[in-house]
Amino acid sequence: LISADMACGLLLQLVLLSTLPHALPLRGCLARMHKSGCQPKSTCTAELVGTFPLVLTVGCNVLSNNPNWGGLSTACSLMVGIYALGGVSGANFNPAVSIALGVAGKMPDGFKQVAVYSAVQIVAGCCAAVACRLFFRDSFNLGPARGYHWWQATLYEMMYTFA
Repeated sequence: LISADMACGLLLQLVLLSTLPHALPLRGCLARMHKSGCQPKSTCTAELVGTFPLVLTVGCNVLSNNPNWGGLSTACSLMVGIYALGGVSGANFNPAVSIALGVAGKMPDGFKQVAVYSAVQIVAGCCAAVACRLFFRDSFNLGPARGYHWWQATLYEMMYTFA
């Protein structure tokens, strides 16, 4: 039998794969944004379309209590998003990635673009959280595991982020 998290992941991947032929003509759009006049709307849409299924897949994995395929379904969702939308927006799909690229000077419009991407990614994440709530009629709080404090979780998150 197929579990709920696998069904969500497969459905989202099929949706993203169906957008791939439409994304190919836009490949390299972000890199040529200033020269060709490519609209920021397409890059923001790509970030929204890529972030939503990624966060939804993680939420489905957590709420289905089936850790066996969680990593694989998340990795597949991310991979399909990168292949389908990477040429459009750079496939950041995470405010931390957008901020890191902004600090490194890799975003063509600098921190203005970082702010817009981060806002779009946060909106997509919130929409995915609402979708998870509607699908499962349940939610979960993010926080340190029992016996740990917030500062310990923050320290580990920073170590893993910069490793």
